[in-house]
Amino acid sequence: MAELNWQGNSKEMFEKLIESSPKPFRAMTEKKMLEGMEKKAGEGGAVTEDIVEEVVKEITPKPFVAMALKNIEPLKTKT
Repeated sequence: MAELNWQGNSKEMFEKLIESSPKPFRAMTEKKMLEGMEKKAGEGGAVTEDIVEEVVKEITPKPFVAMALKNIEPLKTKT
């Protein structure tokens, strides 16, 4: 597993997503999130808040995407 370099509130967003995932799916969610973020972060391993959102949209079952994004919205850095 590559070393991830968390940017902004991406780590907090990731942790919130795992915590809000149903218990039986937490380990699978964490594994898929980490795999997706590693792929998108590339060589430097920089995980941005946008990358976290992209991975959520890719791995979350469609009916739950909006709820997952709403959960992490307050953590998103305002620019």
